[in-house]
Amino acid sequence: MGVTTAQAQTTVGRCEMPTFGGSAADACQKGRDLFAYVVPQVGVALSGGNPILGEGGTMGGWGKRAISARLTAVEGYLPRNSVPITAVVGGTPPSSDFGAKRTYVPIPSVDAAVGLFSGVPAGLTNVGGVDALLGVTYLPQASEGSFRLKPSGSSFAFSYGVRVGALQESSVVPGVSISYMRRKLPTENLSYTPGNDTLNVNNMAVTSNTWRLVASKRVAVVGLAAGIGRDEIEGSSGMSGVVNESVGAIPLRSAVTLSDVRTKAKRNTAFLNASFGISLVRVVGEYGWSSAGTIENTVNQFGGRRANEAYRYASLGLTVRF
Repeated sequence: MGVTTAQAQTTVGRCEMPTFGGSAADACQKGRDLFAYVVPQVGVALSGGNPILGEGGTMGGWGKRAISARLTAVEGYLPRNSVPITAVVGGTPPSSDFGAKRTYVPIPSVDAAVGLFSGVPAGLTNVGGVDALLGVTYLPQASEGSFRLKPSGSSFAFSYGVRVGALQESSVVPGVSISYMRRKLPTENLSYTPGNDTLNVNNMAVTSNTWRLVASKRVAVVGLAAGIGRDEIEGSSGMSGVVNESVGAIPLRSAVTLSDVRTKAKRNTAFLNASFGISLVRVVGEYGWSSAGTIENTVNQFGGRRANEAYRYASLGLTVRF
């Protein structure tokens, strides 16, 4: 049984319930809708804003480095209600309201920029400098009511990218750069346990391709940076579950499997950074906004929230140059 939704970006493979088909449609639809609702929030926290907090230009030459340790959190809304999986015979799955509780979704990471080329001198600045970008992301557990997010294997995943300088920051010239980074989240599991039923979103993989245009300027111990960008967030997963129901007085225990679920969303972002400290060590705060992607049409409701809405995010970190 396939489950599709008109104008949706989330697609599913085959949904199978070999022992009894009554609840297959509802179980698969709930799994699909939960996936479509949660992935964009995780993806925004993964993408963040500035690839290196507080930095706008390139490093300025071979071997020069900056390391930024940060905690990025999206102001998310996780489902809060436990709703049953119901039998569907000859009809469409019912619409249930999972509700939504404001829950901050945090993702810690460490990112580094390594200078490869200083660029070409042009007056008081350099043009065309190149940095390599590297990163590692850590995934903590998160839970709310009947829902739980946790890593399925390693809690760490690696990122990579490149940054090209349009202007190298100097005493009078701001730093301006364009960067690309591919970020990846550790593979995770989402479990939902309403009553005595279980629905698992297994091996959920989330990646984000991020493009950023950033400008920055430091004056004495204070620095400011601002940027805009584009994110392409991708998610893939499989699902499984156990549904307990009855036909008359006969109890039935049925296994549900959904082989392939995928989602893709494109979002715009804008952010501001403020830093304080000496030139080598700075404390940096970031505030950003990620626009809504193409809104998903879900059968189930989430307390008035829609899948793939706009979200705000913030980061706090420490950046060290050496």
